Amino acid sequence: MRALVLTVCIAMSSWGSQSQAAAAVNYNVRDSKPMKDVSIQIVSFDALAGLDQNAIKKINTTLIAASASFGKEAKKCGAAAQGHPWGYELALEKVLRSEKYLSVVFDKSTVCAGSPDIEKEARVFSLPTGDLVPARNLFKQIFPTTKLIIGASPNKELIRLDDEMAETMIDDSKEILKIYDSRCDFFLKNTSYRIWMDGKNLILFPEFIQPESFCQKEYLIQLED
Repeated sequence: MRALVLTVCIAMSSWGSQSQAAAAVNYNVRDSKPMKDVSIQIVSFDALAGLDQNAIKKINTTLIAASASFGKEAKKCGAAAQGHPWGYELALEKVLRSEKYLSVVFDKSTVCAGSPDIEKEARVFSLPTGDLVPARNLFKQIFPTTKLIIGASPNKELIRLDDEMAETMIDDSKEILKIYDSRCDFFLKNTSYRIWMDGKNLILFPEFIQPESFCQKEYLIQLED
């Protein structure tokens, strides 16, 4: 098991702009291999500027619980393989701090029952309390008057957008990120998303569907000042 300690200055900024305010973040990344063909990175924070130890402890407790849930998911992945080649890899991608939230984002790549899957997992925390903010709650905090579509997926980290909000996401992503492909419109209006915060933008990452994999990118909705 390898431990990596990182001290990072994370600028509280939005896409395309840089704020002068920066917050020191010190965290550890440990590589865990609970079983063959499984690799899960475990993240814990030592310090977050402006947060007391109780808040940091809440964040670490939640991240440890998340790692345990990923481990259980990996076991199910292995069982579904039924002796065929399989794999489960979860790696920290980034830590993002904005004015009200801390987002910890992981890359997840799996092959379960012969089916490849490329996802991102995010855990978002309220600042300065360190409380976990589930995806649906995060969305409602940012857009209190907008209704979400109730999806069939049991995964609580996924949300579905209505047509109006999906159009807003497409327009904002086209303008700010320069992402636009008309072939993706139907997919983006009918898929589920994992979400987190980056500055004043809500970031959305669609579920992986093989025929629509070229549409699987990070999109955003820009928050109004």
